[in-house]
Amino acid sequence: MGIREDYQAKMEKQLNDWTAQTERLKTGLEQVEIHAKGQIERNFKALRDKQSEAWVHFGKMKASNEGAWEQFQAHMDKAGGEVKAAMEQMTSVFKKQN
Repeated sequence: MGIREDYQAKMEKQLNDWTAQTERLKTGLEQVEIHAKGQIERNFKALRDKQSEAWVHFGKMKASNEGAWEQFQAHMDKAGGEVKAAMEQMTSVFKKQN
């Protein structure tokens, strides 16, 4: 083989190696995306659940009489804190993906 053929064979091998490496990276990226998607879906469900709970507490607080209002306010404050924490967690996951 001549210099040209040796070089072409070497480059063809290198290109094939890079193609194989790229495919492995692509597979790894897809797995990360699947993992991230699952995490995002779990966080989103938790956020929606916390929001639903907060709306229930809000409805009870709104319908309560003056004497029970403070008790429902405490529940609402707690539910609001949980929604805020769930929202921050969701935002954190999205920031990691970008």
